[in-house]
Amino acid sequence: MSRVTIKDIARKLNVSATTVSNALNGKPGVGDSARKEIQDLARKMGYQPNYFAKGLVSRQSYAIGLVITNITDPFYPELALGVQEKAEESGYSTMLFNTNHSQENQETIIRMLGAKGVDGVILSTVRQDDSAIDLLDEMDMPYVLVNRMILNPRKAGHIDSVTLDNYTGSHQAATHLCRLGHTRIAVIAGDMDASTAITRTNGAMDAFREWGVSVPDPWFVDCGYTTDRAFNAAQHILTQAGPRPTAILAQDDNMALGVREAAYAAGLRIPQDLALVGFNDISVASLTGIDLTTVRQDQHHMGMTCAEILISKLQNPKPRGLCNNVLIQTELVIRKSCGFYPDGYP
Repeated sequence: MSRVTIKDIARKLNVSATTVSNALNGKPGVGDSARKEIQDLARKMGYQPNYFAKGLVSRQSYAIGLVITNITDPFYPELALGVQEKAEESGYSTMLFNTNHSQENQETIIRMLGAKGVDGVILSTVRQDDSAIDLLDEMDMPYVLVNRMILNPRKAGHIDSVTLDNYTGSHQAATHLCRLGHTRIAVIAGDMDASTAITRTNGAMDAFREWGVSVPDPWFVDCGYTTDRAFNAAQHILTQAGPRPTAILAQDDNMALGVREAAYAAGLRIPQDLALVGFNDISVASLTGIDLTTVRQDQHHMGMTCAEILISKLQNPKPRGLCNNVLIQTELVIRKSCGFYPDGYP
């Protein structure tokens, strides 16, 4: 069976190939009813765009790269799915790469994406003063940051980004623990060179100050968003002589699960002996027996939004200095691990 072409559709409808092309590519000059008729017939005839031929004409690959730390992290599949779905809507394919938390791998991946001729990159792995930003600018590669961002306003002024309101989410989580009456609270922090950990720390510490709560230095530990390091840090904190914390605020759910295991290993009950709060609301957080109080974010929406911004940049380039910075709101989800139920706030 021969491939259906734009000309085949044009002959069926007795219109020009240009009209069909404009309708299928979302370009102006076609009325809404005519566009719908063309799109419906294209689907009925099984039309598939020839991206190879299209790329030869436009000098585009119609492919974008998504760079993440590790696909096994439950945070990333929904993000990647959102990127892929939005990309496919616009006729782009997605190439996924893992850095495994390595800056060297990140630079290698970016150069590889450039060599493969992708049209743009979505980067979720950026750290402060990251050389990847300079490399992307040198390559003149369109890109969007997602989840993490550059906090230095002089450097970030031209960078598109889609991030969470990490400050407010963390402030709400810390306030929640304080309202429950906790004054001895430890913080299991993420990578303190990443904007997510920096802003979550700022939000939590501001909340603690408002409630007159101080976090001793040994009770604030950078665990780099890894479960194993969170387990080790919590085990050390919970088994030291002297008063132990009555609550732990973990800056992501994977680390909260590490804290949970350390608490049980120390013979503590959650929430009776130790209140626990995480961040992200990954799929296992709501499972019976875990019931993790956490800060919910919509990774799928983040993925779709950053892909939409990148594709808009590719199709309608803007002057340097004009950028989109999207801040997505979070939600505190209260479950059993914090001890709120059944009595609520004191």
